[in-house]
Amino acid sequence: MTQKLGRIWKNEYFKTAITLALMILVVFGFFQALKTVLKTEYAMLAVVSTSMLPTLNVGDLIIVQGASASEVNASYGTGDIVVFKDSSDPNFRIVHRAVKKEVIDGHYIIKTHGDNNSPGEETVEESQLIGKVIARIPYVGNLSLLTQSQGNMYLFLLIAIILIVILMIFWNTGSDNETSNGKQKQGRKLFGKLPYSILHIAVINALLVSFVVFNLWGAFTFWQPGAVPAQYVTARGMSVDLQYHASFKGSYNNISTTFLSQGLFTYKIDSTANGIPRSGVLTFSWLQFSILLLIVYDAWESFNFVRSYRSARTETPLDYSEQPSELQSD
Repeated sequence: MTQKLGRIWKNEYFKTAITLALMILVVFGFFQALKTVLKTEYAMLAVVSTSMLPTLNVGDLIIVQGASASEVNASYGTGDIVVFKDSSDPNFRIVHRAVKKEVIDGHYIIKTHGDNNSPGEETVEESQLIGKVIARIPYVGNLSLLTQSQGNMYLFLLIAIILIVILMIFWNTGSDNETSNGKQKQGRKLFGKLPYSILHIAVINALLVSFVVFNLWGAFTFWQPGAVPAQYVTARGMSVDLQYHASFKGSYNNISTTFLSQGLFTYKIDSTANGIPRSGVLTFSWLQFSILLLIVYDAWESFNFVRSYRSARTETPLDYSEQPSELQSD
């Protein structure tokens, strides 16, 4: 029984399944902890409409911190972006900028306005307020929007399962085998020439480099049925995002200048719209993150190569049987 359990534990597919289960538990625990830290049940939300363009794009994942009306800064251009429940449908949440705030009969009333909406203000009661937006993660919210309908959710799960199976097969195909006496065989080769390990490293590097390039200069437009209304949306890299802000022109949303500031794994785009300074949202930098992934992966593979090389030299004994005998004296 013990030997059977040992064989199951050593099985690569079993290890992969355990790893995936642990990842799901970690992600679930992270979301629950995030709700506690940010003091709101709506710590993460996906943007579904264009009312806050270009500050917030459809498909952005916004991080929301629970806040009372007294903690909200309200002013045109530099006011906090707040999330509140629709008065006609409490299940529907709206994301707009707080532009005015006043106290009436001992209760706060907040006036809000969408950056990309026509002139006009919405009145928000204190009881409707959920919190304020403190950060955004570009285009990740599109995954949530795509799974809004049951059919799309099943399609997304099917694609995820297929990708996991392909990765599991690819990962195990290139693994090295061991002989019965414990000595490691030479790794399998593609077409008898190219080692699978080299192919694996090359493919991962190509994907990571492509990820870096996309997050700087890339843009990808696709149909988003989860948007309100359903429409084409675009995922943009940092440089394209800055250009998009700078080129946003409209009769009531005319951006004249933009300012890019960067921090550790973050950036922020502030602007001047209709002559009024407008504050942007702290944005997660996929560019810096993808560069870090590339560096860490290549450093790890280099470390493994050096370790394997040293191990091979240390474990290979010298065979003195074929060494030339010492010179004998006459």
